[in-house]
Amino acid sequence: MAAFLEDAATQLIDNPFPSARAAAARSIWAGRGFDLRAMGAEIAGLADLLGALAALPASEPLIEEVARSGPHTASVFLSADRGRVVGVALYGKPGTALPRFTPPRTRRRPAASAQLDLFADLR
Repeated sequence: MAAFLEDAATQLIDNPFPSARAAAARSIWAGRGFDLRAMGAEIAGLADLLGALAALPASEPLIEEVARSGPHTASVFLSADRGRVVGVALYGKPGTALPRFTPPRTRRRPAASAQLDLFADLR
């Protein structure tokens, strides 16, 4: 999800109702998750988002930012002061697979032969 949000093609879009309480967001996203799955849309992070929202006090104020790139949308819930991320759900249009981001490969240098023979001096 971080790769999706950091991608240059992903843009924040206007959310006409960005403010919510944790209980309302949990209820809305439980229903939205059901609807999206019923329509055949893939969703990533929904279980973690619902768990994070359930762990908050029901009256906790939140801000929802929405980011979109092509057929994919991410809803990012932040604390009211925007100081911490509470949770994220990434979903696509029905029948569209979620983007697959491949983490960059790290190149490891081969270990020196002296490091491989740790007990050479004990013989």
